[in-house]
Amino acid sequence: MRATIAALLLVAAVTPPAAGASLPVPTAAPPSAAAAVSVQLDPTTVSTSVGQRFSFTSTVRNDSDQPMPGLVAHLNVLGLDPDVYVDPEDWSSQRTNYLDPLPAHASTRLAWTVQAVNSGRLVIYVAVTAKQGTDAVVASNTLRLAVAQQRTVDAGGILPLAVAVPTAILLLTGFAAHRRRRLR
Repeated sequence: MRATIAALLLVAAVTPPAAGASLPVPTAAPPSAAAAVSVQLDPTTVSTSVGQRFSFTSTVRNDSDQPMPGLVAHLNVLGLDPDVYVDPEDWSSQRTNYLDPLPAHASTRLAWTVQAVNSGRLVIYVAVTAKQGTDAVVASNTLRLAVAQQRTVDAGGILPLAVAVPTAILLLTGFAAHRRRRLR
């Protein structure tokens, strides 16, 4: 649903007005998010395996002399292998943060927790823009991921059960056969 709304807003933003239509003229241009905001991730590298959760932080800084209301931070996951499909929604269900007004020269830290879904080399970054619809988007530095494929013989503790059940059935069958022979 969010993707549909975002697509409609994007189409509306880039569609030229009809002939004779006029666009509202803003009375004061808001500061450009690209010039006024910076974003840094910490740490910048993570090694993990598929299925594991890990956390990192992003620091959003207002580098301007004016307060910045209505900033939005959004988490993105990018696969560096063209053969691997990455769906960021699988990595985290909470990928968007709406920030409180950020005073001039102040910063705020956002904590992110994600679960590694794909193996391979991937990149995570956070993009920040203003909620009022500016065209400026600021991207953070990247968090480089090395995600190893998790290979387990004992997937979820099933191996002991897979060995114990047939063994128990054989023992019970043998015990029952032995008992029948004794009772004859």
